[in-house]
Amino acid sequence: MIVWDAVHVGRMCADVREVRARVRNALMGCGDGFDLDDVELMVSEIATNAVRHSASGMPDGGVWVRVLVSAQRLRVEIGDDGRAVGCPTIPAQGAGWGESGRGLLVVDGLADRWETLVDGDGRHTVSFEVVR
Repeated sequence: MIVWDAVHVGRMCADVREVRARVRNALMGCGDGFDLDDVELMVSEIATNAVRHSASGMPDGGVWVRVLVSAQRLRVEIGDDGRAVGCPTIPAQGAGWGESGRGLLVVDGLADRWETLVDGDGRHTVSFEVVR
């Protein structure tokens, strides 16, 4: 069982730069030992997907963010406003260098673990974890 030491939860506007900055601020003082540049990159990729592919990108849209820190682990969860077409997935190997589709490849390469959950209302939450 993981005991989380610090928790930050909140709804944020759909501005990916603001989401990234607020996650970094939430980790100040408790994120030592984690590569915060990698964390910022993963947050950017996931938040961008939420804004592009769900109602989070609509007027008054936003994302839900939860940051959890334990002695050995950091977990970030980003939830969208729903109405996405499809589920976040890694593109098939050999899909080429299209304009989109590589964000989750970045997350897959940097995170120790990541997953996508869908609730009963069609809202997606993508989370990742990194270990110190």
